[in-house]
Amino acid sequence: MKLLYLLFLLLVCRIQTTSGKGKKKNLECDKIGGACKYQNTDGCVILPGECKSQKKHCCRV
Repeated sequence: MKLLYLLFLLLVCRIQTTSGKGKKKNLECDKIGGACKYQNTDGCVILPGECKSQKKHCCRV
């Protein structure tokens, strides 16, 4: 029973750390005044911030 409880806690911690990484990357783009947009966006000035998806990049808004 204790092992099951520990596995459950590990799963919860893993989900929280995984979800936090994606938000952190989007916040990095937001901090420098950008927004994550798809690569085929015309008239977009690309900023060095990272986005959650590789098909998107950080653009100045």
